[in-house]
Amino acid sequence: MKKILILRLSSIGDIVLTQPVAKVLREVYPDATIDYLTKESFIGIVKAFGRIDTIHIWKNKKEILRKLRMQKYDLVIDLHSKLNTFIIKSLIRGKKTVTYNKKHYLRKKIVKKFTGKSITSTVELYFSALKKIGITEPIKYPELYPDKSEKISMGKRFPGKKLIGIFPGALHSTKMYPLEKLAKFIDSIPSEWNCKFIILGSKSEKFLSAELQEKTKTDLHDLCGEFNISQLISAINNMDVVISNDSGPMHIAAALSKPQIALFGATHPRLGFAPLNKKAVIISSNISCQPCSLHGAAICPKGHFLCMNSISPELIKKNLGKIIN
Repeated sequence: MKKILILRLSSIGDIVLTQPVAKVLREVYPDATIDYLTKESFIGIVKAFGRIDTIHIWKNKKEILRKLRMQKYDLVIDLHSKLNTFIIKSLIRGKKTVTYNKKHYLRKKIVKKFTGKSITSTVELYFSALKKIGITEPIKYPELYPDKSEKISMGKRFPGKKLIGIFPGALHSTKMYPLEKLAKFIDSIPSEWNCKFIILGSKSEKFLSAELQEKTKTDLHDLCGEFNISQLISAINNMDVVISNDSGPMHIAAALSKPQIALFGATHPRLGFAPLNKKAVIISSNISCQPCSLHGAAICPKGHFLCMNSISPELIKKNLGKIIN
């Protein structure tokens, strides 16, 4: 195998979880050229794989399709499996094309409560593409390598403090732990634990940090919207503990092997998106209506939001204490 192209256009967590595929391909085909096609905003994640030769940007589509067709890839691996990647595969004309089994219908059955089955991991699903070309390696955990040129160091700003990175946001509201409860958790942490809470997220989530600061008596350090993806990876790598909802940063923290607490609401680890990290603590209410959607929604369909409301601040504090003390 001389030239390989991996397709995954979005989003943060999904792309992080493709890293083990790139790792195995590099091990099996050490002399191959391994390229990756993704959207511009996710380049920093793929750079942190440490396994990719060229990252192609899904922009100026006619031009990039012409360029990719000229590469004459021996193998194109579709880890997105949507209409747009089907079209891309057709137009770039790789000698061989494989697509992963995303088990979309099983996920729908899990949400609809039509089955008691679970998906172990999305990485396992991605590895189904490797099996189609005869690679039967056991699944590996994602690994990210921070860009040294984008190094973010915060230890000197808060000497002697344990840095607790908190991501209050998520793509949809039903995946977000209520800010009131998050504030209670933060205010419950004893001063002798020497914790400094760093609030992280995108620029569009900065309002969450402001609201959280209003609800808590504790002085928070707001860094929402301050970093590009490469810098965010470095910042997360600086944290002693990362607390997040089911979100892209959760998977970044896992791939950096950071101690972490992951909170699941409308979604559920049964759908295959649990953080792959031996240092992860996963908190989920496991109520009967959970999961209620594949990716979360704007409002709780039952109106009670028990999946998150039944997770107490005390439970998060207890788990944080076990990690840092």
